[in-house]
Amino acid sequence: MASLPAKIIKPLFRVMMKRDILDPEHLVRHLRKVMNAPLLPSLLPSGVSLRYARVADIPGQWLTTATPTVTLLFLHGGAFVGGRLDTYHNFCGRLAQALNARIFLADYRLAPEHPYPAAPDDALSVYRELIDDSRPLVVAGDSAGGNLTLVTLLRARDEGLPMPVCAIAISPGADATGELMSRQANNDSDPMLSQAMIDGATKLYLQGADPLHPYASPCRGDYRQLPPLMLTVSEEECLRDDAYAVAERARQAGVPVKLLSRPDMPHVWPILRLLLPEARKDTERLINFVQTQLRSAPVKAQNRHDFGNDVPACSNVQETVA
Repeated sequence: MASLPAKIIKPLFRVMMKRDILDPEHLVRHLRKVMNAPLLPSLLPSGVSLRYARVADIPGQWLTTATPTVTLLFLHGGAFVGGRLDTYHNFCGRLAQALNARIFLADYRLAPEHPYPAAPDDALSVYRELIDDSRPLVVAGDSAGGNLTLVTLLRARDEGLPMPVCAIAISPGADATGELMSRQANNDSDPMLSQAMIDGATKLYLQGADPLHPYASPCRGDYRQLPPLMLTVSEEECLRDDAYAVAERARQAGVPVKLLSRPDMPHVWPILRLLLPEARKDTERLINFVQTQLRSAPVKAQNRHDFGNDVPACSNVQETVA
């Protein structure tokens, strides 16, 4: 059963965010108004500092502990058209604190001004620079950033770049065709997103690019040689089947996958640590997953390599939390 804070916040999200907007310009204005506004508190945890920087000439923010031993690239959500880095300070700050990590929040280019493949190009450019660091690398993202996380792994593998230790995709938008069943089946139950919003944002992002290509729809990708993945998704959100489809493709390729699902949660609930007890519990699950992979990962080589099929083991299971 969902907590009282979850029961309260869901109708608030429905009022503030959920719309069936068909006009593209109106949709962009609405999404940016909601996603770029400081609507929710997101305080940095103790021991974590913030500085603005550029990596591979992509602007962003570093959240870092005093002597970090791990690097994490985080790709924010926002339907490819919006998103505010400050929203992630508390969530990513907790990851940095627990993992003794430095986390780069990449401020990648947004549609419609910069359509596909601008965002995945920016993400890969940052990845290419960070993977050469001596510290082990983790990649994570939520919603559209979950899409970019998966696409970055596919592109890096295709270019022969080393793989990260592991990756996390929180409610990833992994299908650009709009054909997965949950888009329509969960249109009423999703408190944040509607099928019309997702379809409209996808058109603004792709602007005629092929939605079937795995770099647009990573649920259609070949996951061989990718690192262990952890996915989270709400059973009532429109993007539910995106996560399930990614998990199935990865498992078919022999990639260890952990899929965490919850009923009665809003889209990308784990980032809402200051509001939801479920988010605090599940953030710790994400941390435990990364810590497990870090302990079992091979010592990072300085030269180009990939893990092949000898990836660190993790539970290839689905965990549904009531």
